[in-house]
Amino acid sequence: MIRIYSWMIHMHVSRVSRKGLTSIPVEVRRLLDIEEGDMLVWEVDKSTNTATVKVVKNPAKHLRGRYSDPNLVYERVEETADKRLLEELHAGNRA
Repeated sequence: MIRIYSWMIHMHVSRVSRKGLTSIPVEVRRLLDIEEGDMLVWEVDKSTNTATVKVVKNPAKHLRGRYSDPNLVYERVEETADKRLLEELHAGNRA
């Protein structure tokens, strides 16, 4: 049996604008350590009308300062960042 304690669950509300935009409440950003450039991955279950949002840390931030090769082109950096993003997404699915 799985028990969920109330101190583990945090519920916050935000409103969606006419253009479909919303803000992430500051408490949520702090709890999940969401920073500028991080990605939010939305997993939607239409049968239950729910969405789970996963935070993926900014892949470009992970790469910053790691490569000193002056011939390194943007496409290579982007490819590496995309690979890291996919690795994190798949790691979350295994957990």
